[in-house]
Amino acid sequence: MTVAVAQTVLEVETLGVQLRVEADKVVMRFPAEELRIELSGQLAFLRTHRHEVMNFLRERDVIPAMPSCVHLVSWNLKKPPVAIDVCSLVTDTALFAQSTLEQLRIALTQPKRWLGWTVPQLIDRLAQVGVTIEVSQETGFCEGSKSG
Repeated sequence: MTVAVAQTVLEVETLGVQLRVEADKVVMRFPAEELRIELSGQLAFLRTHRHEVMNFLRERDVIPAMPSCVHLVSWNLKKPPVAIDVCSLVTDTALFAQSTLEQLRIALTQPKRWLGWTVPQLIDRLAQVGVTIEVSQETGFCEGSKSG
């Protein structure tokens, strides 16, 4: 997949276009018909790269492995753009969730390492994009880490 395909998908989604795969088709929904005309160049590009777009959409919906001691309660990613409480706008919720899970793994396994976010803050950031998790409080289950 080319970077241009991913960037174009994220660009049109940021403007409110919803893309999803149904069977072997990419379905596009527009918040306003004028947007279809305005984005005609980007849409033509996406149509010519339909298979790459389908692969991109399917790959980003794959649920990553959870860090040890983290139990996934639900994975219902919101459609971008998603505003995060701490002055952020998320345009790729799957990438955001994956990187936040990686930060959470580090926070749980290396509690003295500074990441800029506490464990509760990371859990809240995941919840804001539609991922609900629970962190086990069992001693030793997180490779000697502390969660909080």
